[in-house]
Amino acid sequence: MGLLPDIDEKKTIENVKNYFEHEFPRLIAQSHISLTFVQSPSFDSIGSGISTRNNQEDKIIGKLSAKEYLKITMKLISNCPHEYMLILKNYYVHNMTNDDLQDLLGYGSTRYNELKNLALLYFADAFTDYYDLHVYIPENEKSDIMPVS
Repeated sequence: MGLLPDIDEKKTIENVKNYFEHEFPRLIAQSHISLTFVQSPSFDSIGSGISTRNNQEDKIIGKLSAKEYLKITMKLISNCPHEYMLILKNYYVHNMTNDDLQDLLGYGSTRYNELKNLALLYFADAFTDYYDLHVYIPENEKSDIMPVS
């Protein structure tokens, strides 16, 4: 057993993809911010707004929460290792194709797909403080045999 719990990498990757492909666009819609604005460098200057909660203003707070998740997502992407950042930002924010990203990075499809999966796992680790996208392997399903490298 290691320091951190074991994760199902394939399912965790699917969760992160789901976040970027389905939840991220919904957060953009709920925040009433255009995708063009999210893609711009000035997005980092958005404040989080109200510091106390008023139950009568749930809709406003919902919008602020969406804005905060967008801000966190963009910050975490920017803090990823360079190649991971390029993949996440260009594919999920700027809607670049996998082929164009492979050309940009200078990798073939196999290495590119490995890096993309590693970037998604890295994002899941970084996002854990805000929302846990990991799928954990239950103790009773773990194998005693370690895979050979």
